[in-house]
Amino acid sequence: MLFGRSDQKELKMIWQIEKNHKRSLLVGTAHFFPYSFKNSLGRYLQDARTAIFEGPLDKDNMARVLNRGFDRSSNYHIFDDLDRNTIQRITRAITPRPRDKENFLIFDLRKFTIENPIHEMVQGMKPWLAFFTIWSAYLQKNGWKYSVDLEGYTLAGQLNKEIILLETIEEQINVLEALSRDRIIDFLKQIDQWPQLARGYAASYLAGDLEKLRSSGLQFPSRHPSVIDRRDHIFYDRMDRYLHQGDAVVFVGAPHVSGLRKLLQADGYQITGPSLAAADRAH
Repeated sequence: MLFGRSDQKELKMIWQIEKNHKRSLLVGTAHFFPYSFKNSLGRYLQDARTAIFEGPLDKDNMARVLNRGFDRSSNYHIFDDLDRNTIQRITRAITPRPRDKENFLIFDLRKFTIENPIHEMVQGMKPWLAFFTIWSAYLQKNGWKYSVDLEGYTLAGQLNKEIILLETIEEQINVLEALSRDRIIDFLKQIDQWPQLARGYAASYLAGDLEKLRSSGLQFPSRHPSVIDRRDHIFYDRMDRYLHQGDAVVFVGAPHVSGLRKLLQADGYQITGPSLAAADRAH
């Protein structure tokens, strides 16, 4: 286990934004996390007019994402791009212990044929879905059972807040489809560094430290200008009218905060909260 029992934590990855006496909150989220922020989020959402999220998080739309991540007409399997040792390490890191077998591969003259549940789990998946399936399974096995986005989304619904979505599910799927397969494979090959990456990420997030969050560990496949920088402008354009009204709580992935902060300041907003200066210099 990377962490012990998951308990409530106080959210520090949050900023107040203000212009013309209209105040809102900006939350940098973690899509997976080992701790819950339900109590903090409940307080912040209680008096909100609107709750703004990157995209839909309901079960029907998540099912659409899953469906689009399969290509059953293709013979490609993500293990085709991984060496035998990497496949074994991934399998050991995800499958429940104890394991009776140490070797999960057999040789059939053409290529290695996989005899393990991870191979079957991601069979037919496109690289991006196979990656997120493996990564999320690894995190969940190690106690990362919470999502800041999903907690906020669920609470906003329970509090009957107006929910605004900055992207359609189709736009979000297009972002996933554009993820680099080379970056995905490179990340999977560095599985031995995942425990250190996870611990560093969690510690930085809990401290509200964007710079350490940005620089901690490996280069995550979705940390790319095409995923972050371009979408910062899209998000800002679409949230602008609600910020002018005030009393909004905006939930975006933490890597988007530095870029949004620059756009907010250029538009005359004051922003207060955890220091962003170091992250801005390094961005």
